[in-house]
Amino acid sequence: MRSHDFQFSTTALIAVLALSGCAKKPDVKTQASALEKSFPTAVSAAPAPADTPSPAQAQSPDANAYVKAALLAVSADDYAGSVIALQTAQRMRGVNAEQLMAIERAKQAMTASLLERAARGDAKAKAELSRIEKTHSQ
Repeated sequence: MRSHDFQFSTTALIAVLALSGCAKKPDVKTQASALEKSFPTAVSAAPAPADTPSPAQAQSPDANAYVKAALLAVSADDYAGSVIALQTAQRMRGVNAEQLMAIERAKQAMTASLLERAARGDAKAKAELSRIEKTHSQ
């Protein structure tokens, strides 16, 4: 990805976040806590599915496992991994409106944090944003 494309994507993402109606900066810890409350069984869910699920996992994917993976990634300061896991959880069957909103808010908070850090020159944040961006092109 060229630098200009990254800047345009970052600018577009900042604009979307700014227009989302959030009056204050989203807080990752607060949103992760809300995510835990929306998915109470995620904390006790089975281990998160691998990138290449086994046939049993492919037949019965569980949003709770992806949310658990996302929460573990947040605690490891891997916001890209968390956002990617939450993107997958959003596509799962059986996720209700409250849970979808909690997922979206958590993704927005993590993305906003990454954008803020990237704007200050944080190379890790830029790399994580690129990793998230690649999932949008697949």
